[in-house]
Amino acid sequence: MSPRILIPFDDSEPAREALEYAVDLFPDGEFVALTVVDVTTMPFIPNSATDAQARDRLEELFGESDESTSVDEHLQTAESLANELGVDLETRMRLGSPAQEIVEFAETESIDHVVIGSRGRSGMRRVVLGSVAEVVVRHSPVPVTVVR
Repeated sequence: MSPRILIPFDDSEPAREALEYAVDLFPDGEFVALTVVDVTTMPFIPNSATDAQARDRLEELFGESDESTSVDEHLQTAESLANELGVDLETRMRLGSPAQEIVEFAETESIDHVVIGSRGRSGMRRVVLGSVAEVVVRHSPVPVTVVR
């Protein structure tokens, strides 16, 4: 049985490198790219049970906003990159705190390994902005590989 690999994907260079690394590390893997819309700073958080409902509610709240457009663009970029690498890629979207949603997804969606990119922040920037990768490493129920 092929391992199921989660790659958190925000269309950043570290996320693209993580996807490429995951394919090299797990050539027979099943890959899932997860984009998380960080709604922790929004005044209203939609309560939704499924990804499709969440996306519909987000588009309803923001219309054709940059936020909903960028989600689709992120996932399309991940799919294009996966096609170039010759692998199939499942894409998913969630609303919430990125680190929390990544860990929860790994817990509930039969994920065997997480490969996550890191921007490599240090010092005060890391203290102020936090590190999604660090939180995922500390709380993930499955092994995590951090790609810098």
